[in-house]
Amino acid sequence: MLENNIKNSDLTIGIVAGTATDTRFGLNFLAARQVRGIGLSLSASPQAQTNLQALDRNALTTQLVDAIMELHRAGARAAMIYCNSLSGAVNLDQVRASSPIEVISPLDVYAELTNRYRNFGLLAANCQSCANIEREILARNNTAKVIGIGNLQIVEDIEDAVPPEAIVRQHALDDLASALVKSGVQILILGCTHFDYFYPELLRHCEGIHLFLPSERMLELLRGRLPQVA
Repeated sequence: MLENNIKNSDLTIGIVAGTATDTRFGLNFLAARQVRGIGLSLSASPQAQTNLQALDRNALTTQLVDAIMELHRAGARAAMIYCNSLSGAVNLDQVRASSPIEVISPLDVYAELTNRYRNFGLLAANCQSCANIEREILARNNTAKVIGIGNLQIVEDIEDAVPPEAIVRQHALDDLASALVKSGVQILILGCTHFDYFYPELLRHCEGIHLFLPSERMLELLRGRLPQVA
């Protein structure tokens, strides 16, 4: 189990993610906001994480609930599923019903966006994740248009600590943002928590399109659901 170094916090949040890297990203995100975090990862690598999503949905849901239970026993009062692909691959209703603590995922945040925008761009870790996020958007806004791309190599480059500017350049993400604007896309969702890594660099190339990460709103929603620490 991983943890950040925050000691005097009004809240301890459990982070569940695919790999140790995005678990650490989640813990760092909380630490920057002076929130204590403890974390567990379910996969050893991005490829293993992708393979994990091919498991039986019920088995993966049970695995996630077990991880949340372990975080609860370690002191977590709420849990953040810090992984888009994992969030879309499980039965979230069952996860929440089986968990003793409040659970938030990026999909909760995307649900809020569905009536604000019609044309979405989506960059995810793999096509399974793209399909799951698109399904959530269309379930709430059947007139929405989604242009989605899954690219596991970007995740692997982040795991290998390739510099953000090199990732944006090598994967032509600046050109992607420009092409999406020409296609009428209003918002580009970075549908993988790994992508926090290059957000500031890509933001410099996103004139005419809103670049969106769910992390900040996830924390706001959790605090709102726990008013005693809001």
